[in-house]
Amino acid sequence: MLKTLPEPDPERSAALADTILGGAVASAGTRVLGEGGVWPERGTVCVGAYDGFALVGYDRLGPDRPSDISGWIDAVSPTGGAHGVFMHSVVDYCAFAVWEGGELRRSVSLAPDSGVMEDLGDRLSFEAPFWDGKHPMDEGYPLPFHPLEFGEAALGACFGFGIEGDPSTYEFDPFAFTVPAFRLAE
Repeated sequence: MLKTLPEPDPERSAALADTILGGAVASAGTRVLGEGGVWPERGTVCVGAYDGFALVGYDRLGPDRPSDISGWIDAVSPTGGAHGVFMHSVVDYCAFAVWEGGELRRSVSLAPDSGVMEDLGDRLSFEAPFWDGKHPMDEGYPLPFHPLEFGEAALGACFGFGIEGDPSTYEFDPFAFTVPAFRLAE
């Protein structure tokens, strides 16, 4: 889906960035999606608004439990629909969630120090090999699979790309895709 998108709408992208950051924004250039676009520096949000779809990268989105941001999803999504994948490699944290029509359909969140923090809704097909033991960890690891491998699979299933894996195995290369970046205006 992303590889066939036209350029994002600059006005709608800025308007959504205004909503996310809570004030008027100014352009901060662009970021490569596979680098700073998914996890931009503090105070920056990456937003590409397209017809019927918006892509958001923001370091403040990474809740322990994605269900906690359901109200925020309602505020920023005109349809109440969203897919979110949240990862932090320093702590091996991963979460992902799917909202449809304002309702949380699926949410899972896990990290080795906290275990499975959330596991709501019906599992999606890409999850089966993980929960079925097809991605085992070494003995002593506190989870049945590595959260970041799970996150890569979620990125691939939800958005058609991954960050850590071989780009040729995905629908498109996130290192060849840019997204507009914004900061609060001074």
